[in-house]
Amino acid sequence: MLLGINEVEVFDLKAYIDKKKCASDNRICKPLTECPKKAITWIEDEEEPLGSRMEIDREKCVGYGTCVPLCCGDCIEIR
Repeated sequence: MLLGINEVEVFDLKAYIDKKKCASDNRICKPLTECPKKAITWIEDEEEPLGSRMEIDREKCVGYGTCVPLCCGDCIEIR
């Protein structure tokens, strides 16, 4: 479908974290501090192998993708 001038097609894209790749270190995680919607949080969780995890709030995430190039572990993707 072709879009006219001033028309925008909107997709419901969100960020997802690959927990197997994520170091879950709140001291070095740039997406945690630089997400414009503050959609990423660090959660202490003793059941996780590293004792914590990063989590994306699906209500806050609008799919900007700011987090993707900032992630040092290349573990965030937009889909």
